[in-house]
Amino acid sequence: MLLEQIRLRTFGCFDRQDFELHKGVNLIFGPNFSGKSTLVNAIFFTLTGKPIVPRVDASAIKSAKAYSGTAGLQFVVDGERYQLYRATGKRIQLRAEKNGGWQVLFDEKRIKVTETMLQERFGIMHEQLALTTFLREGEIFEFLARQSTNRRDILHTLLGIDRLIEVRERFIDTRRIAKREQGRIKSHQNSLRFNAQNVNEAEIAKIEEKLKGLEAAYGTQAGDAELIAEWTQHQSRLQTQFDTLTRQQTEALRGFNDIAQLHEMLASVDTAIQQATGLEEKREKLIQQIGRLESQIAALTNVCNTLQGLIKSEDRHCPTCYQEVEQEVIQRIIDEKEKEKSQFCTDLDAHKQALATETENLKSRHDLEQRLETLQTGATLFQQRTQEIETVQTELTALAARLNARGIQQSEPNTTDTLSTLDKSKLKAQIDRERKRLDKFKQEEAVRLDRIASLHRVNREAAHVEKTLLSLELACTGVEKTIATLQKQILRPAEEELHRWLEKMQLFGETRIDLQRQYLLPSLTIDGVDRSLMLLSGSEKMFLYLCFKVALANVLGNPGFFVFDDPTLHLDGDRKALMVEFIHQLAEEHQVVVTSYDEDVRAGLEGAHLIEMTRESDD
Repeated sequence: MLLEQIRLRTFGCFDRQDFELHKGVNLIFGPNFSGKSTLVNAIFFTLTGKPIVPRVDASAIKSAKAYSGTAGLQFVVDGERYQLYRATGKRIQLRAEKNGGWQVLFDEKRIKVTETMLQERFGIMHEQLALTTFLREGEIFEFLARQSTNRRDILHTLLGIDRLIEVRERFIDTRRIAKREQGRIKSHQNSLRFNAQNVNEAEIAKIEEKLKGLEAAYGTQAGDAELIAEWTQHQSRLQTQFDTLTRQQTEALRGFNDIAQLHEMLASVDTAIQQATGLEEKREKLIQQIGRLESQIAALTNVCNTLQGLIKSEDRHCPTCYQEVEQEVIQRIIDEKEKEKSQFCTDLDAHKQALATETENLKSRHDLEQRLETLQTGATLFQQRTQEIETVQTELTALAARLNARGIQQSEPNTTDTLSTLDKSKLKAQIDRERKRLDKFKQEEAVRLDRIASLHRVNREAAHVEKTLLSLELACTGVEKTIATLQKQILRPAEEELHRWLEKMQLFGETRIDLQRQYLLPSLTIDGVDRSLMLLSGSEKMFLYLCFKVALANVLGNPGFFVFDDPTLHLDGDRKALMVEFIHQLAEEHQVVVTSYDEDVRAGLEGAHLIEMTRESDD
């Protein structure tokens, strides 16, 4: 980028004035309060939209009596000439030279949109320009006083890894959530393992064997009638339980002929859900595209309305650059923008139709997920009832065998009423106690089996979380290695470039610089001895800081120029001469804009393009 002209309208101390810039060295020379720093501020504000002094509102740099101020730059990039105008009211306009005239490429008030456009087209970034291209008075002391975390954030922005940092932070947050979930699952596992150790199978078999002996003894003592009555009553209870379980099993298959048909439906619904994956992402992309199209349509409408206003205006001059409006050129631009807007409107309608379709598909998928959950519940209930029916059926079969052995058929009527009632003996009471114990142990065994199934399910969840944690650890490690690699790939060349400039300046002896140790705060080793940066003299700090700027700019991609506001301030005669020599060497490869009020600097930069300022420029 080669700067050719600075154009100011009610900006700072200037009412309406233009300043030409040339290749090589441009010296803005004049006494204090003549507007030198205003020109530096104008260049920075036009490119970034912010005053060069941090934490100062943009409205403070306009003329005190004006509603708003406008700063503009004319520059050349890749052989193409552009004009960029920015008003303190946040409006920005970009023009390109076409066929001897100027065509409006962009006219916008939205800050994020304009900064994104300038970064994509010209590589303009606020932090990069502030740290590598411009030098303002007192900047070095502010930089040295910054906290390390602040310098770290600047470094990440310069290296373009701030997005990677955000991704890493999200991975870390997700990993933290996964670890909490892992702790919860482990606690659940421990509780299930404790309960699962209550194995009652041996005790159940022992009680059943004991009951057989007691029932045989009771039959001998009380007669077959009483025993048969007990068996018949127990059979009746089991039959009622069997009928209830069968009815619940049938209800679980409601709408299906058998469990195979239910499983087929489950597989079909699950397949349909899998095929409908990614609908949220598609819908979100459509919403973003619709928002982008609506923004573009609104921007084009704004541009067209502005241009229509220029045609209808009696003033016939552009309110931004004050050039005369050519109605035919403006009308052609309006036609082009209207055509582009029409195409965007067509795309917007298509995207809205697609969004409606995807929304309906997403609703259908949600219905399928609810259907799948219902079917899974039915299949699980069917499986549970099947197992319970098998248990009851086994007991019924055993009782039937016993009754058959006594000559009692299942179809015979219940003979309980015809049996004589005997006094309850101790043997009968013991049989009842053992049966209660047996029922209790069977219930506990059922609970144990359910706990085991839950434990298996929790173990699968634990394995999934463990796998997720491993993936997150690998992802975090990969992102951190990528960040470290990017830092080394960029900062090492910057260190080498910094060494090269320090050798040119012959400022120190044998010097080694480390930019990574404290995030851009140089660590010096001079003649093999570590040297604190804070103990350097003011001139040494200034030269080191300028070399640091140039080195970073060459590595990160300098826009093609440097702007130094009074770099010889507080330097003695020898150091001034060294600074002049530094500027001459820098101008061999880049355009340099320097401000000064020192006659020695003016004499040293003889032959530079001179912009002489006077205090009368305030008028």
